[in-house]
Amino acid sequence: MKTISTKIIAASLASISLFACNAEEEQELVEPMKASQEADLVGYDPTTCNLVQNFGSGELPRAVDIIEEDGAVMIVKAQRRGHNGKYLEETEGLLLDPSTPSTNLINPFDAQMLGVYGLLTVGDASGEAVNEQGGRLILDFSPVGSVTMKTMVLTDIDEDEAGSKVELFSKTGQRLDEQLIPAKGDKAAVILSFDNVPGVAKAVVTFGADRRRAGSGAVARLQLCVEGVGRRDEARFNNVQSLWLEYTGDKPANVAVRAKEGESSNAIFTAKGMKPGTMFKLSASANGSLGEALEISTNHKEQDIIPTNANPNASLKAQYGSFRVVEARCSDYPLQLEE
Repeated sequence: MKTISTKIIAASLASISLFACNAEEEQELVEPMKASQEADLVGYDPTTCNLVQNFGSGELPRAVDIIEEDGAVMIVKAQRRGHNGKYLEETEGLLLDPSTPSTNLINPFDAQMLGVYGLLTVGDASGEAVNEQGGRLILDFSPVGSVTMKTMVLTDIDEDEAGSKVELFSKTGQRLDEQLIPAKGDKAAVILSFDNVPGVAKAVVTFGADRRRAGSGAVARLQLCVEGVGRRDEARFNNVQSLWLEYTGDKPANVAVRAKEGESSNAIFTAKGMKPGTMFKLSASANGSLGEALEISTNHKEQDIIPTNANPNASLKAQYGSFRVVEARCSDYPLQLEE
């Protein structure tokens, strides 16, 4: 979580003071914060390449099936849950105005502090209000290839909606990550952070536990990097700390990865019957390093060495045998790969 800047604290105190002085006067709902800089947003990740916050332009409420903002493009579908807990046919998503009382998905203070301008949700049968009976949003990033997911801001996950979750999928349908959305309470907002998951082709946001005909909520902000976008480090001034690989062989394989340090080596990853197109992550140990190199071998008698020590004079390759480097990091930014 990012620390709150002094500007935000000052703005908050000023807002509270103003409310106290005019408590007896009729008050209008607080307008969302007009952030002069993205860094003023609570929970903003400065390595974000594409910020989706307005969800396009136009009057609210409105149905949406495509969202384009700040270089990010996604196809949006929504599904309500039926009486038997199964999902109904796909429909368009619904965008609601957070400042309208009938929206009932976020409190005014959170809307102001988080700079919420639109709420993307699952609509009810009327298509004009939030669905309260459980459902899910499907965000398809195929128009831009894939994205690196950083952060989502979600709202209105109450205690009886525990089990709400976000799942991230690759182009091959592999689930790359799954996180439960904390049940912060009625109209409360929550910042859900992902550890730079690359290769995300689809995100599924589920409101309410599966098979329960209950659950509402909304997506208020997306922070991500579209495939190929953003600053990239050109040299390894530090040891590689994290590495995402994709198996690109043409048949299933047993895979083993060993971290080599001098004369010693340590097994850090094994998988049996890995299917082509499978992505996996290798993370540094407590000492902050993956060692001098990684040795990857398969039962097909393949063996490759990926250097992971600090070496500003040599870049990592994009492909090592049957393994593609999806992303490598030795800092907050991915390394530039040698094609």
